[in-house]
Amino acid sequence: MNESSILVIGAGELGLAIVESLAGHPSFDRTTTRLAVLLRGSSLQSTMPEKVSQRQHFHTLNVDLVPGDIDNDSLEVITQTFSAYNSVIHAAGMASPSGTMTKVTKAVLKAGVGFYIPWQHGVDYDVIGREGGQGLFIEQIDVRDMLRAQTRTRWVIISCGIFMSFLFEEFWGVVGRSEDGMIKVTALNSWDDWITTTTADDIGRCTAELLFMKDPPRDKPVYIAGDTLTYAALADIIGRVTGKEVVRDVWSLACLREASKKDPSNKLKKYRVVFSEGQGLSWLKADTWNAKHGIEMEDVAAWVKANLS
Repeated sequence: MNESSILVIGAGELGLAIVESLAGHPSFDRTTTRLAVLLRGSSLQSTMPEKVSQRQHFHTLNVDLVPGDIDNDSLEVITQTFSAYNSVIHAAGMASPSGTMTKVTKAVLKAGVGFYIPWQHGVDYDVIGREGGQGLFIEQIDVRDMLRAQTRTRWVIISCGIFMSFLFEEFWGVVGRSEDGMIKVTALNSWDDWITTTTADDIGRCTAELLFMKDPPRDKPVYIAGDTLTYAALADIIGRVTGKEVVRDVWSLACLREASKKDPSNKLKKYRVVFSEGQGLSWLKADTWNAKHGIEMEDVAAWVKANLS
C-alpha cells in the first residue's frame, strides 16, 4: 500500500526505528510521500543536546516534525492533526496514562485515516483477555473492539512479543548481575515457559514492509519474532555466548501475583504476572509473518554477542 502521507507517533526506541525503516525503504519516495513524526512541544523547543541531535537526525532523513501531545491534547485537536495523514503508526504507548490508547484510536477513526497501526506491540491480547494480568490490558482489547467494529479504516496489529532490549533490562529482573559479578537469569514461573522476543529495529523493518507491500494483511494481528525460546534456553545462550557463569533463579507465579497484589499501582509487577501466566506470550518462528516472507531477524544469541559479551 503506497501512501502519500505517514505520521509516526513517538520518537523513542520504537518510533525512531520505525521512522528510519520507513525513510530507508526502497519504496519510499520523498517526492511523493510525506513522512512526519509527532513530538511534544517541549521536545521541539528543547535546547538539550540529545533533543537537538534528535531533531537534526530527523531533518537529515527529510522527516517533518509535527507538534502534538496525545496524552494531554483533546480528542478534537488530535483528530484535526490526524486528518492530514493517510497512515498513522502509534509507537509511543507504554507510558501513556489510561485512556490515551482509546483516545488516539477514536481520533484515527474520526479523522478517516486510511491505514492504522495501533500501539499493540507486544503479546497476544486476544488470548490474554480482559482478566489476564489483573486487567492490565483491558484498554488494548477495547482498541481491538473499536477497530473490528468498523470497516472504513484498515488496520494491522503487530504482535512481536517482548522487546528484546526490555528483556535484558535490569529493572525487568530476568537478566542481571549477581553480587559477585556473574550473570543472573531469573525465569518467570518456570524454566520451561516460552517467550517470543523481537528487537525494535526489526519491528521497524517489518512495519515498513507491511506499509509498502502491494498486498498487505488487513484488519488482523500479524505475528513476528526475532526469537522464540524457553527461559532455560535463554540462560544457556547467555552462558555460551558470553563465556560467563550464569546463576539461575525462578520467580513463581504465586510469588509474583502476591507481590503485585501488595503493590497494585505498580505496572511492572503486573507485567511480570502476565509473563508468568503463560498465555499469548509466544509463537513459533516458522509460523511468523516475517519467516514466511523471508525476512531474517536478530535472535537472542546475536543480541547477546553485540551487547553483553
